[in-house]
Amino acid sequence: MSLIGHQTVLPNGELSLADLWPAEETKIVIAGLNPAPPSVAAGHYYQGRNGKQMLKRVATSIFKEEILVGEHLDDALVAQGIGFTDLVKSPTVGEKDVAEKQILDSLPELEQKLGDRNVRLVVSIYRHAGMRLLGKQKLTSPGLQEELTSWGAQVFITPNPYGATELTRPIYEQLGHEVYGIQTAPVFQRVLPKNWVEFFEKVYLVATYNSKSLDEIALEMYDDEVKAALGTIPRPPWRLNRSV
Repeated sequence: MSLIGHQTVLPNGELSLADLWPAEETKIVIAGLNPAPPSVAAGHYYQGRNGKQMLKRVATSIFKEEILVGEHLDDALVAQGIGFTDLVKSPTVGEKDVAEKQILDSLPELEQKLGDRNVRLVVSIYRHAGMRLLGKQKLTSPGLQEELTSWGAQVFITPNPYGATELTRPIYEQLGHEVYGIQTAPVFQRVLPKNWVEFFEKVYLVATYNSKSLDEIALEMYDDEVKAALGTIPRPPWRLNRSV
């Protein structure tokens, strides 16, 4: 059998999608219940009509559209450090076709592979993977959840795909802020940039939904010790004081 895209063959002979892990450390992972047949056929995640819409909403809440280049969003997101997996690897047409036993049997493996990689944020497209990882029976509200996973990661559960934009946008802004913090804080807290242009390019990349100016955002990346040594941060050589 000739495989395309990210197709893989499960031990039982079923065609499915392989987990996608960025080349560097995986801090953020998008997780679903299981692959849909159109996705498996294409060899890429979230290729059904609703799936494409949901993945695009997640992607554009994290990154600016101009960097999400290429034919498939899963490849573009992996290039930006985002991983992909599913709770159950066997594909089905709908969620009702996934047996409870499959979910219970698959959950420990999902927890282990995410915990072993020290994933800090699980983005649950739809509710299933996120709720199972948190051990929740009922979802109070979408967005960032108060509970943590067994290894200490946060979980973001996407809103209803049919919800009005004015209602879902603030929820997706939570995701943009959280990803921004995860991707920048460990890098910039105690290490001063050698190249300020590259530094501000990083800020523009991840601060799409932040209401503060870029100068304020940049200062927040450092702890008090570094701020004292730094004094003031050089202004970027373009789009001075741009608010995002």
